[in-house]
Amino acid sequence: MSSSETEILIVGGGAAGTMLTLELARRGVAARTVDRLPGPHSTSRAITVHARMAEILERIDGALIARFLERGIHNKGYVLHFVDGQGRRSEVRPGIDFTTIDSRYPYILIHRQDETERFIREYTLEHYGRQTEWGTTCVAVEDDGDGVVATLVRASGDEERVRCRYLVACDGINSRVRQMIGLEQEGHDYKGIVLQNLDAYLHGFPDADDYVHYCAGTDHFIMIVKLPGGFFRLLLSDRGEAADPRVPTGTAFMNLVNRHFDGVRLGDFVWHSKWESWVRLARTYRKGNVFLAGDSAHVHSTTGGQGMNCCMQDAYNLGWKLALVIQGKAKPALLDTYERERRPIAEQVIWAASSLHEIFMGHGKDIAERAQRMNEPGFVEAVVGRCSGVSYTYRDSAQAPEELAPLDGPAIGDRAPDADLEDGRTLFDLTRHTGFTLIAMPGRNGSADSAALFGEVRDRFGDLVVCHAIDASPSLERAYGRSDEARLYLLRPDGYIGFRCTARESDRLMDYLADTLVPI
Repeated sequence: MSSSETEILIVGGGAAGTMLTLELARRGVAARTVDRLPGPHSTSRAITVHARMAEILERIDGALIARFLERGIHNKGYVLHFVDGQGRRSEVRPGIDFTTIDSRYPYILIHRQDETERFIREYTLEHYGRQTEWGTTCVAVEDDGDGVVATLVRASGDEERVRCRYLVACDGINSRVRQMIGLEQEGHDYKGIVLQNLDAYLHGFPDADDYVHYCAGTDHFIMIVKLPGGFFRLLLSDRGEAADPRVPTGTAFMNLVNRHFDGVRLGDFVWHSKWESWVRLARTYRKGNVFLAGDSAHVHSTTGGQGMNCCMQDAYNLGWKLALVIQGKAKPALLDTYERERRPIAEQVIWAASSLHEIFMGHGKDIAERAQRMNEPGFVEAVVGRCSGVSYTYRDSAQAPEELAPLDGPAIGDRAPDADLEDGRTLFDLTRHTGFTLIAMPGRNGSADSAALFGEVRDRFGDLVVCHAIDASPSLERAYGRSDEARLYLLRPDGYIGFRCTARESDRLMDYLADTLVPI
């Protein structure tokens, strides 16, 4: 048996593992990624890149998001098609409108998961020389307090003991790592609900390609959306009738399509899968030096298309924290914020997915009665904000100091929105690096003299904090509000607001940095 060492071992090369590999590579951290499969998936489970995920890809590299935007289908939202017990059809267009999102990406980007992961893998390999080791299974995990020893077995049968400082389990719903370290989950099943995916060509589909079509009746649901590549994704849910092995797959799907549309013909199949849906949430995301990320930590209904996005954003949150701690640039307590921030987000994701699931897949109750929930004040707005990811905040877990001057705009823990600046750049342009970004914004009474503060920040924290003084612009004021006094916004490496205050409260900002980072 051979032996080796690495700073971080990532178990799982799917959405979360792929993103974590990139984030650690960007920061120069020694990490290995292994996956028991012989190679990456060639079929697409998830099909959605939501607005917040698009913002993250843009912050990493404008060329990376450009590739996604060129390939994906820009989708305005959901059209709801209903059929009652007498076969009468009705619709709500749009039923859930994503064009209202406060982002540069006010839409759903339909983009196949196999291509999403491939684009990020190729970017990571091209820019950093990192790639996943396929056909390699983690069969044992031992945490001795100072680190983790993992036993890997390759497809050839060769074994290797790898010592790492931290291990991150990104190995999916049935995570072997989670089971080996004894982390429990809580949750429930959607009993009696059988789900099927069919990727296939449809001929004569009469409705728009730039909407997701949610088609529902009292006893069934079928989603229809066009995918890059020219074929369609059909997701079917009923009370089990379509899962009858005596019913041909194509017949089961077309029986439901024909209840909502006329003249549609089913063409060649690309891929078919069948599964049961459930909700699972790990009680804790960490045990010692082992972390859970992605589906190993949380699973929920596919309704709303949040799963892959949430998994990748787990990794995006954890990656910079692991890197700073490994490199001695941040205190180990920073890692405790991972679970405090991401588990509540998973709870909110589960709420949005389950709420939509009960409306469209709560079979047996009249569909019109179930759909009434969408008329509740604020419901659709909350669903859009959470599905898109733009409303998720760490505000509740952030320890904002008391007695700071009240300010308009996004608060500590909120996502930092992009804005057009007076010099032709965007705010995201200033954050396209791996550290913190300190922004000095002018007030109605003028700009602050930030030179002394910026000098102190550079002296104490080097290039870990990049400083910019910017001028007011209409776009900036729409996104961040206005203030009589000049303001300071500290943006974390993941694009959330770590701290904000008036310029005269800069000492409180320095306290935050000193509590989080290790001075050079």
